[in-house]
Amino acid sequence: MNKEQLIPVLQKYLPSGSEHYAANLMSHHKIQLRIKNPRLTKLGDYRPPTSETSHRISINRDLNPFAFLITFMHEVAHLVNFEKSGPRVPPHGVEWKREFQVVSTPIIQQNILPNDVHSALNRYLKNPKASSCTDANLVRTLRNYDVSKEHMLVEEIPLKEIFETQDGRRFIKLEKMRTRFRCQEIKTEKIYLVPGLMQCKPILNR
Repeated sequence: MNKEQLIPVLQKYLPSGSEHYAANLMSHHKIQLRIKNPRLTKLGDYRPPTSETSHRISINRDLNPFAFLITFMHEVAHLVNFEKSGPRVPPHGVEWKREFQVVSTPIIQQNILPNDVHSALNRYLKNPKASSCTDANLVRTLRNYDVSKEHMLVEEIPLKEIFETQDGRRFIKLEKMRTRFRCQEIKTEKIYLVPGLMQCKPILNR
């Protein structure tokens, strides 16, 4: 798929004005972009090329346009880091942080983001973490642009209450463990540490 063909596809997922930049990155780096169903532990991921495939980036389909864009840039930074340094460097070390800042700069400079997202992203980029969903200020700002308002954050669910993740699994919230919560999956009775900033759907009637 060439750059001109990519643009109308990207327009379905990205904020207006960013699709040309994303298409340029995809064309230049020969990226295969895969849109995935929601995943419990990640918003997106990057996989390096093999003898049969090029660079692959996957992103969850349920993200709002601004969250989708930030996740895309996060994964492109992994790609650039891999191209420059190979697998030797830490995945979220200083090299990746630098590349994430570089990849994000054109979007920051274009002023296509709402003021609150622009400010939150600028603040986050000063010292990016392994996942944007661990930055409370950025997560809460991006939530303002979710189409569906029926979801809450796990941290907002009362203890001993049941919630449903975006992949349809149900948990009961047990106790707080720093930034995560100890939760039991109802179907399997297995215990998981679930991020407090993860979106979920409260289940009011048991």
